[in-house]
Order: sequence, then C-alpha cells, then structure tokens
Amino acid sequence: MHATIFPTYRERRLAVFTSVLAFVFLVTACGTPEKKSDDAANALEDADVYSLEVRKDRLEKDKYLLTSPNTPIKASDMEFFSGLDYFEVDRKWVFHTALRPLPEPADVIIATSQDRPRQMLHIGELPFTYDGTEYAVQVYAPKDTSDGNYWFIPFTDNTSGVETYGGGRYIDIDEVAADSVFLDFNYAYSPYCAYNERYDCPIPPPENDLPITIAAGEKNYPLSHGK
Repeated sequence: MHATIFPTYRERRLAVFTSVLAFVFLVTACGTPEKKSDDAANALEDADVYSLEVRKDRLEKDKYLLTSPNTPIKASDMEFFSGLDYFEVDRKWVFHTALRPLPEPADVIIATSQDRPRQMLHIGELPFTYDGTEYAVQVYAPKDTSDGNYWFIPFTDNTSGVETYGGGRYIDIDEVAADSVFLDFNYAYSPYCAYNERYDCPIPPPENDLPITIAAGEKNYPLSHGK
C-alpha cells in the first residue's frame, strides 16, 4: 500500500454545508422576519461551499500532523511546524471525467524512494482537458484491492522540484462507485517522505509526468531545508 498522509480525516460537503447554514443563521438572526429568508439565500449563494470544504480539509490535516502520535513530522521540526503550504483553491483544476479502463487490469511494479518496488494494478487512465489540450493520468490500485473502490494517482508536473515536492504528489479517489469521477488537483498531496526521509513512498511513473504547471494542491514542505 502507498503511504497516505491523510487517509481518514476528510470531511465532505455535508459537514461544510451544515457549518455554512449555522453561520448564515447567526448573521441573519437579528434581521426582520421578512428579510431573514432572503438574506440567508443570498449568503448561501455568495458562500463558496467547495472552497470552504477544501480549506476545512486542510485545517484538519494540519491538526492531524500537529497532534497525531503517528505524525510523519520529525520531532526536530515540530517546534517550528505550523502547517503546510498550499496553492489557492481554484475550481479550474477540478475535472469531471470517466475512467478509460484497460481490457484487463495489468500487474505493474512501481519504484519507491527506499528502493522497495511495490506491486500494483494499472487499471486505466483518466483523461482531462486543460487549456484546450487533452491529457491523461494513469490510475493504479493496490495489488490486494478486492472491491476496486480505491484509485491511486501518483504524478509529477512542471512544479515538481520547484514549487512542489520533487518526488511528486498523489491524488486519492476513495469509495469509487462509478467510472465517472471528479479528478481534483486541489486535493493533490505530498507523500510522507516529503516531510521525513525515513518513509518509503511510491515514485510516480514516467507516464504520469504531466507537461503542464498544476498550480493546485500542496506546495513544498515549509521545513524542507532546500530539499
């Protein structure tokens, strides 16, 4: 299995939407009864629920890295670590797409940072169109996946080694219920070894070296010390 930094703490749209409703209630409670419903509707229209969701996810991740006994952050870094750096949330990096499956999943070997190759399944690709050109990311799954509902997308792009971790970033698509999914680069994250070299992390294959600048998701680890 790959090293997932933040496997279980993403709180999705419902939780964020509930928070927004609570906020709207508070800011409209002092208005007249006639205006309350209109004010609430306008506030909801103005609120970018998706951006709130992504930012909430990032705050929860920082909390996990700061407080979990399993944090990958080094003890020597913890005194100086105050959270990760990210690109601004941008909807242009969200693509509604559908899997182009291989006729049969193919056994592949993916290299890792500690030279411990891992067996995985190559199950197909997700195409997306950016700036008028079509690209695709290859999609993988752990070899021991039995229900097929988890997709793993390791990739590099023009930011790798500059604004983002040189070893690439990952996207997880969990609880896959259909071939049609959202490929969301705002959730692109760095592997554990970006924070601590003792971890063993999959290296994105050359097929997923995207020739574009994906200014979305996680940036370089703030305490990378020039890595």
